[in-house]
Amino acid sequence: MGVTTIVIAIEAVLLSLVILFVVALLRSHAEILRRLHALEGGPPADARPGAPTRGREAPADLVGHTLDGDSVKLALGAHSSFPQTLLAFLSSGCTACGPLWAALRDGAAVGIEARLVVVTHGTDRESVPRLRELAPEGGELVMSSRAWADFAVPGTPYFVLVDGDSGVIAGRGAAGTWAQLMDLVRQAGRDATESPRPNSTAARAARAEEALDRAGIVAGHPSLYPSRQSRGGDAS
Repeated sequence: MGVTTIVIAIEAVLLSLVILFVVALLRSHAEILRRLHALEGGPPADARPGAPTRGREAPADLVGHTLDGDSVKLALGAHSSFPQTLLAFLSSGCTACGPLWAALRDGAAVGIEARLVVVTHGTDRESVPRLRELAPEGGELVMSSRAWADFAVPGTPYFVLVDGDSGVIAGRGAAGTWAQLMDLVRQAGRDATESPRPNSTAARAARAEEALDRAGIVAGHPSLYPSRQSRGGDAS
């Protein structure tokens, strides 16, 4: 084997190592971006096209299984009988979820002004016996890997608030404590009730009424009945 061949082989090995190093750096960078997006409460950096984000319509139903293995389908959005539904994406193997599970069993989430549904992965990725230990009695828990894909959940713990009237996502993101989460839910509720939709029929009517009042045009004003003015002009 000549010197040239040996040099070429060494260069090929070095090039392969450089490529592997670059790929590892890119993956690490993507993971950092994904975690930053989750912490900021924005849409996940790796969200699929069309995945529901804040202000967009959520899936109509949450489909999965209970811890007993029974099929379950919970209505979200316009078909829901609850004003708001808070989906708490937790996992049996998530270290950061431990305090949230414990607080949940202690009733820390009782004050949340929304229907609370804990969503875990399916049985292929979760330990059912462990979930039985973690989940509070009487709470709603749905095992559904499909829901994680539908909502493009980047990791745990993660929360999605769905408005029951419009069926859109009112908020989403990560939270470390139930107290912090309750504040976010209350704020979202206030925003929904105090801020009417600018393009709704009621909002447009209110703006038009205010403009007429400022112009001194009230109910019965002649300018509101041009046909009457036309007939009066013809008669004269």
